Amino acid sequence: MWRHLEYANNWGLTGLIKFYLIFTQKYFMLMALILMLYEKEKKAMTNIPEEFIKKLTQQIGDRFIFSDPEKLEAYNFDGTDFTFLPNLVVEPETTEEVSKLMKLATEYRVPVIPRGAATGVTGGALAIHGGIILSLLRMNKIISIDEIDMTAVVQPGVINFDLHEAVEKKGLYYPPDPASYETSSIGGNIAEDAGGPHCYKYGTTRDYVLGMKVVLPDGTIMNTGVQTRKGVVGFDLTNLIIGSEGTLAIVTEATVRLIPLPGKIITLLAFFPDIHALSATLYGITKNRIVPAALEFLDPASVNTIRDRISIPVPKDASTLLIIDLDGESEELDRQMVDVGEICLDNGADDVLLADSSGKRQGLWDVRRKLRDFIKEGSKFKRAEDVTVPIRKIPELIEGCEEIARKYELMNHNFGHLGDGNVHVNLTHKQKNEQVIGQAKYAAKEIFELTVKLGGTISGEHGIGITKQEFLGIELSQPSIELQKKIKQAFDPLNILNPGKIFPGS
Repeated sequence: MWRHLEYANNWGLTGLIKFYLIFTQKYFMLMALILMLYEKEKKAMTNIPEEFIKKLTQQIGDRFIFSDPEKLEAYNFDGTDFTFLPNLVVEPETTEEVSKLMKLATEYRVPVIPRGAATGVTGGALAIHGGIILSLLRMNKIISIDEIDMTAVVQPGVINFDLHEAVEKKGLYYPPDPASYETSSIGGNIAEDAGGPHCYKYGTTRDYVLGMKVVLPDGTIMNTGVQTRKGVVGFDLTNLIIGSEGTLAIVTEATVRLIPLPGKIITLLAFFPDIHALSATLYGITKNRIVPAALEFLDPASVNTIRDRISIPVPKDASTLLIIDLDGESEELDRQMVDVGEICLDNGADDVLLADSSGKRQGLWDVRRKLRDFIKEGSKFKRAEDVTVPIRKIPELIEGCEEIARKYELMNHNFGHLGDGNVHVNLTHKQKNEQVIGQAKYAAKEIFELTVKLGGTISGEHGIGITKQEFLGIELSQPSIELQKKIKQAFDPLNILNPGKIFPGS
């Protein structure tokens, strides 16, 4: 190097510049990449012809078509930290308007990204290639509630919480309740097959969608499934579209199954010394033929996060926490409450408390649903994953996650649905920089590998989107991925509906 410097002294100004460029080439390449990514986040990459906009305006009107920067900025995000600016935002009100949009998008090869309430955390509703954000929130009508067949027909923009309230007034119940149920939409829930705390007893969104009205990428309007409790005619396109993250079709109506509203709900809190004792309790409960509506666990870091946020006192030495919801009729429920309390104590619980009022119960669940946000408040960086393993493997998974987090000098909060093995792993750090982001990525990869080794899946309810694309092969074989790509191509041969999601390089 010193010889190079010696030569450089004889080169003059031009030589010094050349020398500087040679030895800083990698730096410039890195800066160019960063600038390119920055521009990718700030500018739409698709060019939408004026002719397209003119035709679209003629067909559906200009009242809910937007291209002004302020409106575009309001649609450039979701539940991740990424931002991508669309070229256009369209807010249709009818299935026919969605169909007209898709026919034009097919003609002009314009990407369309369906968007609900944008609460997803894997980037599924981001316009990563620019194009059109198709907001479905104006399609927010509960079209009908049938108390005899116990079904409801809803549009995709209906908020989950609003559907809960509407059917409960009629003595009915729609069980799927993701943590974001106060803000997430039914269309988004369908796109991700959303679950939630009560899916242990009642199942996920998939278990309650009987049929749908959808618009295909070429604008074709099609019905899938049935409006009855039974139906086995042809392939099950309804279940194929559920969980496809808006890449196969746009849901404009859904017929959902309802069940009778439980008569009473009791919530218990059990405090355990460790995750092993807590997990053993589940076996004791199911052995006694008791099926709780919800079994939510929090690890020590998560317990410390909520300790001062709930009205129910948390013992100072409490390590792990189990929230148990029991629902049913009063007499049976009282018996179950006593039995579950004894099972918890027999398996090493330090204490079992009753949320003895609806206010305390609601307050407890409000805190649990906001736990992800509380964790984020105490950190400058957070990466959240939602892996799922067989329930007997939960202790092994959590211990493995802790070890991996320590290896990469990260903090870790684990909480989730004990009954179905869905663990929300939250990797955090007090700083946010490229090194921390890289460490979290490596940690996530190892957590995914551990999860699959334990017989689990890398996503229980959040989907793949863009944040997990590169890890898809950890769980799925190449033949499986290729077959799924062919299904996508059959639905969307021009790749205009939510392109770039789920499959790497798509």
